[in-house]
Amino acid sequence: MHVLGLSLLCLTAASLSTAPAEPALVVESEMTDNQLRAERTSGGERSEQLWLERLNRADALAASKAAGWAAPPFPEGAKWISGTGASLEDLRGKVVVIQTMSTKGPGKAAGNRLDRTLRDLKNEEDLAVIAVHVPQNLERAEVIIDSMDMSAPIMIDENGAWCDLVGAYERPMTHVIDRRGTLRYAGVSSSKLEKAVRHLLSEPRPAQDDAPRVRPTAEELEKLNPKTPFPSTSGSVTSAADRRNQPAEPFYVESYFLPTAGDATGKVVILDFWATWCGPCIRAIPHMNEIQKHFGSEVICLGISDEKNFKIDFEVRKLKKQDFGYGLAVDTSSRLKNFFQIRGIPHVVVLSSDWIVRWQGNPMSLTIEMIQEFVDANASLTDSREPLGALPTPRWKNTLTR
Repeated sequence: MHVLGLSLLCLTAASLSTAPAEPALVVESEMTDNQLRAERTSGGERSEQLWLERLNRADALAASKAAGWAAPPFPEGAKWISGTGASLEDLRGKVVVIQTMSTKGPGKAAGNRLDRTLRDLKNEEDLAVIAVHVPQNLERAEVIIDSMDMSAPIMIDENGAWCDLVGAYERPMTHVIDRRGTLRYAGVSSSKLEKAVRHLLSEPRPAQDDAPRVRPTAEELEKLNPKTPFPSTSGSVTSAADRRNQPAEPFYVESYFLPTAGDATGKVVILDFWATWCGPCIRAIPHMNEIQKHFGSEVICLGISDEKNFKIDFEVRKLKKQDFGYGLAVDTSSRLKNFFQIRGIPHVVVLSSDWIVRWQGNPMSLTIEMIQEFVDANASLTDSREPLGALPTPRWKNTLTR
């Protein structure tokens, strides 16, 4: 048997789920630790990058997407402890240290450590220090905070919305906002915090019109990062159920007769349901060969037969392996064929890399031009480049709404 992850088709579990895949967090996996560190300092000098603490990859990715943009304003009506902090707009012209914390474990230690870390700067008029309590361990927060050694005002981020915007999660994190209002350093080491702050204090106050870079709106993001849509469906599907624009059954075949043209991850997949005894199926083989040859590794074509004596029938019909430029597989259980309720063959199904059915019909009706449209749209779907100005993944929102 060949099921997901074991077959020569090499389709991944993410791409073959029965529901559309969630957008990737980032392609982040392609960014090195050094690249992420540079992003966390708004592309600062290497010496500045040395001021950052080592973060796990998820925190580093989120922090890298927060740095370099105008620090988000605190939520209206936010609850404050130990005084009320000024708005970030009112603090423009000053250097602002933001310490995320909680009242338990490392988060509590980070809060207690903050005053000691900046004790030599306590009289600096152009420095503001604000703590933000993450949405965790809030039950007795006020009581515990009263017993902590903290002088900074503390904003309670009850739903984690503000923390999500700055890439802060369970681990306490120290961010530094420069005089312009830009989140300049994301995730500063406590041992290097004073040095980072002094560096920003040495910079001149910004001019009135020298505003920080504002993150694009959702509408602006869409214009900056256009996506190619999949072609709209038209016409009807004959001799099968119409599964277009729906998730397909997870991939499954019992065995392979000929391997496919490579790993199908992130690619358009064309499944051809056929049989050796089917005349129209045989006549469509050259066309399927042409498709595979034209698109090469961009498209994976696979013929699937449910014949119980496939190898014998293949020889009896005097077919030859060299006649096929694409993969062949056998599934006598007809699992995928039954999902599509195929009543007549040949029947071809085109799937995008998120395993959504994009087209169904006779293979002779599937043109190179049509497939190119699917390939172009799929490239947008799997584009690994991080959209300019994309927000950090809302980890608190995702956690608290489960």
